[in-house]
Amino acid sequence: MDKSVEILRGTFLFKGVESLLDEVALPEPVSFKKGDMIYRETQFRRALGILISGKAKAMPAGDSSAVLNVFLPGAVFGAAAVFSQEEEYVSRICAASDCTVLFLDEAALSRLFAAYPNAAVNYISFLSQRIRFLNEKLSLFSQSDSEGRVYAFLAKNCDESGALTYKGSMALLARNLGMGRTSLYRALDTLEHKKLIVREDGKIKVL
Repeated sequence: MDKSVEILRGTFLFKGVESLLDEVALPEPVSFKKGDMIYRETQFRRALGILISGKAKAMPAGDSSAVLNVFLPGAVFGAAAVFSQEEEYVSRICAASDCTVLFLDEAALSRLFAAYPNAAVNYISFLSQRIRFLNEKLSLFSQSDSEGRVYAFLAKNCDESGALTYKGSMALLARNLGMGRTSLYRALDTLEHKKLIVREDGKIKVL
């Protein structure tokens, strides 16, 4: 349990209230083998999952093997399953290695928030950041400025893993998008700064 407490101290939920971890009773982490599905569309826990050890990955709902995100110890997932009446989860969470996950279900979170309001504020702040991130992505699709055009092009032309390898020159891409090369680089820099894309090894990955 000591490892769980150490990991939880670094999560957003207990920011500024780390000392309460010495007072609350925590559930035992659940073990998963590599390849096990932790959450799937119709089989999931209405709980916030906190990865204690190992590695997990998020994949789209359905049969796609594309990796949307990789979770390392301290990562939190499952917010879309908590305090919701939806019958299906939005994606699949798979154990990428043997791992352990601590689950805080709705009842546990409700007790925590009632006893420690700062933890509730931390949770609301986390959700607000997620909403802002998603709104930024949505707004880019409706914009006609350089960032919007570049993001829409990347999202439309990336493969199922979200990656795009552009075989032409940046100057040609800029012409195809109707902008100067400087504007293209500036747009890519801005998108990367906003954590909407990642550039590495000659590829651009849409997040």
